[in-house]
Amino acid sequence: MVSESDVLTHVLDPLRLKGMFLSQWEVSGPWAIQGKQEPCALIHYMVSGTASIRMEGQEPVTIGPGDLAMFPRGDTHIVGDAPTTAPQALEDVLPKRGTGRFSVIHLDGGGAPGRMLCAGLHYEADGVLPLYHLLPSLLVVDAQQIAKEPLLAHMLDGLKREVLAHQEGRNLVLLRGFELVYLLGLRVALRDADSLVKIADALRTPGIGKALIAIYENYAQPWSLESLAHEVGMSRSAFAQTFKQLIGEAPARHLMRRRVAEAKRLLGSTTLSQEVIARQVGYESVVGLHLAFRNLYGIAPGAFRKGQQAEGGQRGLNDGIA
Repeated sequence: MVSESDVLTHVLDPLRLKGMFLSQWEVSGPWAIQGKQEPCALIHYMVSGTASIRMEGQEPVTIGPGDLAMFPRGDTHIVGDAPTTAPQALEDVLPKRGTGRFSVIHLDGGGAPGRMLCAGLHYEADGVLPLYHLLPSLLVVDAQQIAKEPLLAHMLDGLKREVLAHQEGRNLVLLRGFELVYLLGLRVALRDADSLVKIADALRTPGIGKALIAIYENYAQPWSLESLAHEVGMSRSAFAQTFKQLIGEAPARHLMRRRVAEAKRLLGSTTLSQEVIARQVGYESVVGLHLAFRNLYGIAPGAFRKGQQAEGGQRGLNDGIA
C-alpha cells in the first residue's frame, strides 16, 4: 500500500497520456497571447526574459528566467510581456497544434527579448480522479525552488539543450521529458504550497490523507462514514467536518465519484457486464451503480457504453479512410 503521506501518487498515477504538443516562443515586447480553455495540462517554462500571466479574477503573476508555470486543467489565461499588453488569440499565432508536434513561434515587437518553452499534456479523461480537480488553476515553481530539486533542475536544463540539439528522436524526448517535468513540478509546488491551496492542505492533514488512500485504493470496500472515521482514528463528526472543509464535499460523495470513475473506465474498456462492474466497484447491485452513474453523468451506464462503442466504431472508420 502507498504511504498515507503519498496521496499525490494516487492523484497522478492514473493519468494516462494520450498526446502532447510542444512549442518554443522567441519573443520581444510588446507581446501577449490569449489561449482558450484547453482539455489538458499546460506548462510554461521561462528560459530567459520575463512574462506576465493574467487569469480572470486573479492578480497578474510574473515569471522570470528559470521559473515554471503549470495549469493543471488548462484554464484560460493571457501570457505576455506586461499585464497591460493587448493579447493576440493563440489560434491566430499557432493554428496547428497536433499531438507530437514541435513548433517554433517568433513574436518580434522590438523590445526586451525572451524565450519560453510551452507544453500541452493531453490525458485520458477517465484517468482524472476527483482529487485532481482540487488542484489550483495555476501553480508556479520558481527558479530557487527548482535549484533545490536536482532531478527537476537537470531535466529542465537537459530539455533546454535538447531543443537546440536537433538530434534524431528530439520531439519524442522533449514531449516525454515535459511529462516528467510536470509530475516533478506538481510535487514541489504542492509540497511548498500554503494552506490556502486545498489539496496541499489535505495532503498534510493527519487522517485525511489516510482516508483518501482508503477511498482510492479500496473503493470496493463497504465503507461508511463511521468505518472511514474509525480507519483514520478520528471521531465521526470531526472526520466529516474536516474532510468536507478540505476536499469540498462529503466523504460519501467523494467515494461515489471514485467508484463511478472506475465503473466508467470499465464500461468503456472492457466487456464486463454491468452486474460484474457494479460489484467490482463496491455496489451491491446494478441499481446502485445506475443511480450513482446518472447522478454524476446524467446518463445510464448502458447508454454511456453504447455511446463509447459507437464512437470507437466511428474512429475505426475514420482511421480506415485516412
